[in-house]
Amino acid sequence: MKFRKIFINLLLIFIPIKSIRKKIRYNLNNKTISLQKTDFKLPKNILNKIKTYNNKYFYKINKTINGGGHNGYFDFDPNSKDTKSSLNPWAFIRVKNEAITLRASLESILPAIQRGVIGYNDCTDGSEEIILEFCKQYPSFIPVKYPYEVQIENPQSEENKLYSYYNYVASFIPQGEWLVKIDVDHIYDAKKLYKSFYIPKKDNDVVSIARMNFAICENKVYIVPNYYIDVADHWLVKNIQLQWEEVLILGDSFEWKEIPQKEKCKYQSLSSYEILRLKKHIIYHTELTNWHFPFVKQHRKLKIRNDWILLSDFKDQFSYLINSRIDEKLLNKDRIINTYNNFALE
Repeated sequence: MKFRKIFINLLLIFIPIKSIRKKIRYNLNNKTISLQKTDFKLPKNILNKIKTYNNKYFYKINKTINGGGHNGYFDFDPNSKDTKSSLNPWAFIRVKNEAITLRASLESILPAIQRGVIGYNDCTDGSEEIILEFCKQYPSFIPVKYPYEVQIENPQSEENKLYSYYNYVASFIPQGEWLVKIDVDHIYDAKKLYKSFYIPKKDNDVVSIARMNFAICENKVYIVPNYYIDVADHWLVKNIQLQWEEVLILGDSFEWKEIPQKEKCKYQSLSSYEILRLKKHIIYHTELTNWHFPFVKQHRKLKIRNDWILLSDFKDQFSYLINSRIDEKLLNKDRIINTYNNFALE
């Protein structure tokens, strides 16, 4: 495999068109794993045990736990106790005013993830109290309060920038151990998430955690077309000198255009976000493992756009993804709406 990659890179030198070279490199460094292939990554005896349980079983047990270890699919494999294993990643979580979905999201990851760091900043909606209560109930999760205000537009100093906040929270995760980025406006399928932890075999392997963006309006489910399921910022990766960088964008964090640092003087106002540039990594794209509800955030106005697709239309237009990259059960309208209605929407 190594010699094949060297050979292809040599051939690329003789391809004059940059866009073609870029596409070939992308295909070389990105692999797609379907639903069926994911199961082949697991030892058969472990897979059989996992199949006999469902997420609700663990959710019910974990709710009764107070101040001790919680239960999950990781209990079936002794290798999951190895702190250096990809089966035992740290949840890397950042929170700002996400009380609506926070508790439900954190509970959804418990059957897959044993430990984590929950960073938070500038919370005024009760998120801090939820985090502290959760970490007290499940002490393998560590609360980390960022000591500076995070300013997206025109930040006053480096400490006020979002990328500095990310690096600060990540500094609590030991070097050489795995982390999985968890966003708390997502609801995770713990079984599918845990099975994806078997994919990495090498230190430079990265698992891109597939998501789908949903908007709920008048009892209708819309799919918001931002990558659909392949994403650039949601991954399982080994913590080997990871460093987030500043990225300047025009627009908001959902629809944005990156502006090179050398061109920032052309704009009166830019937003400062973060990016982790994964270089020399092999990226594996998984089946859908979680639902993203971006429009429950108060700063995002729910306004239906022409490019949004009704769930029923999505199933028709993208039928080739169903049961290859997307388990059809995760496109059940009633399940999605019930999950949404159980958020702390008040």
